[in-house]
Amino acid sequence: MKVICDGLDLSDAVLKVGKALGVKKTNPVLEGIFLKAKGDNLTLIATDTELTIEKTIRADVMMEGETVVTGKYFSEFVKKLENEQVELSLTEENLLKIKYSDSESEMQCFSAEEFPKTDKKIDENYFVMKQSDFKRIINMTVFACSQDDSRPILKGVLFEIADARVTAVALDGFRLSLARADVSAFSAAMKAIIPARTLGEIARLLDKDDDEIRITLNKNTLMVENAGTTLVSRLFEGDFINYKQIIPSEFVSNVRVNAKTLEASVERASVLARSDRISIVKFDIKENVMYVIAKSEIGNVNEPVPVNMDGKDMLIAFNSKYITEFLKINEDEFIAIHLNSPIAPCVIKPVSGDQYLYLVLPVRINA
Repeated sequence: MKVICDGLDLSDAVLKVGKALGVKKTNPVLEGIFLKAKGDNLTLIATDTELTIEKTIRADVMMEGETVVTGKYFSEFVKKLENEQVELSLTEENLLKIKYSDSESEMQCFSAEEFPKTDKKIDENYFVMKQSDFKRIINMTVFACSQDDSRPILKGVLFEIADARVTAVALDGFRLSLARADVSAFSAAMKAIIPARTLGEIARLLDKDDDEIRITLNKNTLMVENAGTTLVSRLFEGDFINYKQIIPSEFVSNVRVNAKTLEASVERASVLARSDRISIVKFDIKENVMYVIAKSEIGNVNEPVPVNMDGKDMLIAFNSKYITEFLKINEDEFIAIHLNSPIAPCVIKPVSGDQYLYLVLPVRINA
């Protein structure tokens, strides 16, 4: 193998595929990046067997071939070569020779035959949608995924595609986040549970524009291709929680509030609530004002936030983290907060439309 490529292109490709590198695996080759020179391209692949990322860049290939180089050191090394033309060649001693300017270095390689092959024949089902919409529903859900290894199914987001629409749902036992968007094409009604880690990497590949992205999947594998990068991931298998049974449909109190005003107030209150184990913030809602309250050994805060309310007065408390994390990713100027009692789930929706829904459980308090 012998190939010349642009150092910036190489560094960018290594950065992208490096997100899938195996960590502390029993098979050392999974800590490596597969390099394949063929035609006019250099292809880089990394995998931990759960997630695989492949990136192809233009290159001057003088001798076709393939090898696997240790990912961590190769990544750190090529970062320093972004302003260089880089020549990569494989020696008979299975060393990757790296030439740049008037210098050269060598790195030990693994045999390419040891690297696991990825099946990219994934075409059983598909859906197509705007990149901006897909990125939005990822951002609106992944933060609510569980971090608990004992319930792995909740470490993913449920995607349901039907009637030219996708509904994405994540929950962790304390809150639930749901987002919807239109799809421009789909093969059939389908469901898939996509790991949060996979969705995070997909989001990094996407632009916030109206270009479309095609997601193809079969029973247990998903594939996304975009701008020379291919991502293949295993899906979670099993039954997701019946989230529709969790969401209440009627409420006794409905509050309309400016989202940024509320976010700023809750963030200030949470500063003084940090000494508590779960950083409790209370909402005391009366007529057209909602007092955001926090008390701790550090001090206390009681801020009035203007609201429009219809229904009963309410005093309710939350873990401030669960409120601020939603408000940070919310893009609407005004939101509607729906309540039933101080111990019943709170539901937050847009003032108009049904593009998202956020449910959060309150914290029991002594009024």
